[in-house]
Amino acid sequence: MKLHLNTFLKSTFALIAAIALPSCLESETTVTLEKDGSGTIVEETVLGEQMLQMMTQFAQPGAPEPMSEMFNEEKAKARATELGEGVEFVKMEVIDEEGRAGARMHYKFSDINDVSLTPGDAVEKLSGEEAPAPKAEAKEDSAKFEYADGKLKIIVPATDYDAMAMSQEDSEQNPQMEEMMNKMLADMRITMKIVIAPGIETSEASYTDGDTITLFDVEVGKMMSQKGKLKKISELSKTDKDAAEAEFKKLEGMKIETKRDVTVTLK
Repeated sequence: MKLHLNTFLKSTFALIAAIALPSCLESETTVTLEKDGSGTIVEETVLGEQMLQMMTQFAQPGAPEPMSEMFNEEKAKARATELGEGVEFVKMEVIDEEGRAGARMHYKFSDINDVSLTPGDAVEKLSGEEAPAPKAEAKEDSAKFEYADGKLKIIVPATDYDAMAMSQEDSEQNPQMEEMMNKMLADMRITMKIVIAPGIETSEASYTDGDTITLFDVEVGKMMSQKGKLKKISELSKTDKDAAEAEFKKLEGMKIETKRDVTVTLK
C-alpha cells in the first residue's frame, strides 16, 4: 500500500518542527463494516504531553486555542467529502487523558463501495496548511472496496518501495536534518484497520487478528532507523518483487498489506 511518504513526512515534520520538540503523535483509522455494506469510519489522532505543553507555550496572545484549530467540526465535515461519496460526519469526541490529547472523528457510510482511504491523510492536514487541489491520479494511491453478497474485496495500491527509500535519502542529504527528524518522529505511529462486525469466515489478508484486518501499521521511528534495509528492498523489487515482499515483511515496526487484492468472506 502506498503512503505519500515524502509529502507525509514533510507535512508532519513541519507540524512538529513548529514546536521544535521530540513528539508523540499517533493516528489510527478504523473502518467497521456491517453485513449490509454500511458502516462507520473513526479517525483518532492523539498528541503527546510534551507536544501539548509546547503548543500552549508558543501560542500567540489572542490567537485561537491550538487544539481547537487542529481539531474542529468544520474540518471534519470537509474531511467527510474526501473519504467518499455519501460519507457523513457524525460527531467529534475530544480526547483528554493522562497527558495525551486529541480528537476522535466519527463518520458513517451506507455503501463501502463508495469509500476510499489513504493512510496518513488525517495527520497531513494538522499542519494547518492548505492542501493542494486533489489530482485525479491521487485516487490510485487509496485503498478501495468492492462488496457484494457477503464478500469484501479490498483493492490495495502497489507497495512503493522506491518512495520509502527516497524518503530516507532526502534526510541523508542533510545530517542535521536527519538527526532532528529521527528525534521528532521517533514515537509516531500510523495505523489503518478494518473491523468486520458480523465476523470473518475466511480472509486472504496478511494481517488478520480475530475480526480485525490491519492494512497499514507503521511506527515511523522504526521505519526511519531501517533505511539501509529499505534501500536494499527497493533495489531488490526491481528484479524480484516476491523476494522484496518477503524481506519487507521482516522489517520491525512495519505492517503494510502488499497484496494487490484481498478477499474477505463475512460470516
